[in-house]
Amino acid sequence: MAIISFTTQILAGKTLGRYLFNKELARQVRGFTGTALDLAGNRSYLEYMPATLTVRQTNISTELDMERVNFNEQLPFPDSSFDYIFLFNALYIVREPERLMRDIRRLLRPNGRALVASPFLQNEMREPHDYCRLTSEGLTNLFISAGFSSQKLISYGERFSVAVNLLHSFWYFSFVRLVIYALACALDKVIPPRVKARYPAPLGYFCVLQK
Repeated sequence: MAIISFTTQILAGKTLGRYLFNKELARQVRGFTGTALDLAGNRSYLEYMPATLTVRQTNISTELDMERVNFNEQLPFPDSSFDYIFLFNALYIVREPERLMRDIRRLLRPNGRALVASPFLQNEMREPHDYCRLTSEGLTNLFISAGFSSQKLISYGERFSVAVNLLHSFWYFSFVRLVIYALACALDKVIPPRVKARYPAPLGYFCVLQK
């Protein structure tokens, strides 16, 4: 099943970073029920959401056909409105990350969870801005300052997948991407754990936060 998903997504033009993000997202939302607010909505990953979860997708952009919510301002929802809040691959365009994370915590119901995906070693993405890349320590400090009671940070990708992901546009033919990405994922697995722990170099972090 994993091989089929990998092959399908890469042949469809997904970057290796997007594939690894989708893989972790599908694992984390399994069994979710209730309501979720998606603050940087992207319909490409809705297929990974369980049928038991109602997702309200919003976006800061006026170009997308979805509800517009500017997360650089106070979020226009009452306290304790959602079971889950998603902020995927958008933390880098937030002008005041701590203010936003406090606002996200305000909107969560008791014991609610926020899922935050944050790129690390990836190209700049000015959509419309790109302010920063936070390390695991920076993310941890941000979430503690925002008042979350617990957090789990999961890195995805490593040195080899970082390298081939940055060169995504050069792998013109889909079958070439398929081979190179598979090889990069295999090589990531042979990096000694002590090296990963002491000198992490991930594509990004997937963060699970508890109110």
